[in-house]
Amino acid sequence: MVCGTVAEIRKLLTTRLSDATDNVEMKFNPFIIIKLVLVIFTCAGAGLTIFMIMQEVKIVGAYLVSGLFILVPGTILYGLQFGFRISEKTRRKQAERQKRITSSHAGLSYQMPLFDVTLLIEWKTIETVIFTDYQSDDHAQFIFHLTQPPILTRAANPWFLNKIFPFTPGNPKEISIEDDCADFHQIPQMLYKYLDNVNLSDLNQNDKKGTLLSSKTTIHNNTIKTEELWKPNPDYNRQQLIFDKYNRAFEQIKQN
Repeated sequence: MVCGTVAEIRKLLTTRLSDATDNVEMKFNPFIIIKLVLVIFTCAGAGLTIFMIMQEVKIVGAYLVSGLFILVPGTILYGLQFGFRISEKTRRKQAERQKRITSSHAGLSYQMPLFDVTLLIEWKTIETVIFTDYQSDDHAQFIFHLTQPPILTRAANPWFLNKIFPFTPGNPKEISIEDDCADFHQIPQMLYKYLDNVNLSDLNQNDKKGTLLSSKTTIHNNTIKTEELWKPNPDYNRQQLIFDKYNRAFEQIKQN
């Protein structure tokens, strides 16, 4: 009886220790390490400044360096913790410069205000459309494989840098549209309206996140900020065939 009790106690302690370790791993947040490093740099800059004042150092460059050690990491730390406010004027400018995609009987019109150009992708030139969303990429994107380059139209009065360095697609028969484009998730619906055999997958459903490990919500100055730590889903399909002109399977397209 004693041996059996001891074995059960050991098993119970081992199980609880394992659960505790799992909980610690689940609550680990890399932003804590980043914030800690920023705090160390800020404190180092403040300490260096106080030391130079006490030693009556009169070298201006030394104070500039210590000031940068305080200002740069301190600003980044503030942004991570509380966020930065953006004025309404800045938001309007950002909206004006945002890429946009619209559709008509002529085709897809891809507007890029930053480069003062518009690309018209005609429906008859679209051969294949693939949606990709890799963990290593910053953006999800639609990749258009075309039989002919899109029609490029430049603005009448472009920005002076766009006059000096005019925009030209790297591969005119392969156009990528990333998710920072307005109406990005409406692209399958646009294709469905004018093309046949379009795969209307639910691209808004983010299955790549997998399992939620931890979540923290903070409220500051009427701003709600939520930080989430997710375990990636290893079974997430990172490539989806949205359209193929010849009704080929995805594997056939890869082989070509």
